[in-house]
Amino acid sequence: MSRRTRSQAAKAAAPTTVHIPRQRGRGRRQEMPVIVVVSEQPTLTARATSATGRWVWKHRRAWAPTGFAVAVLAVAGIVHIFAPWAAFIAAPAGLAPLVKLGWEAKSRPAADLTTTVWRIALATLALAGTTWFSLALWFGPLGGPLMGLWTFTAIAGQVMWLIARRTSTTVKGSI
Repeated sequence: MSRRTRSQAAKAAAPTTVHIPRQRGRGRRQEMPVIVVVSEQPTLTARATSATGRWVWKHRRAWAPTGFAVAVLAVAGIVHIFAPWAAFIAAPAGLAPLVKLGWEAKSRPAADLTTTVWRIALATLALAGTTWFSLALWFGPLGGPLMGLWTFTAIAGQVMWLIARRTSTTVKGSI
């Protein structure tokens, strides 16, 4: 077993300073000693954190809807704590996706079925998101089945985002 105590073995990950003694010989007595600073190897946690950070930064565009969903979850929690009455202000916004869908159908009719399906899917997703936000402001984002609705909406948004990024759209059939 090692003779080192725990305090000696488990030091923080800080740079280690190594002093090299003076060299003996002619003419070297006036020189300053050489000091070499060697950094410690990063811990496993630091390495995992930096690898995760690099991966998230590399794929940040693909995971944008999930980041947005997490941000909305946090905002809903904070607003619920300080002003739950804001749900009554946010509730009418739940109708905005349906109004937008009707407006698009009237002013810019879809050229094909795919465009119509995408418009309906996006309106449904936006309706679910705004409804969840209004309910989360009143009841709290973690209350009851709201967390399940948030998860379903976040996954649906992420899947739709990934599909939309892979498909090419034309000017004629744009959503």
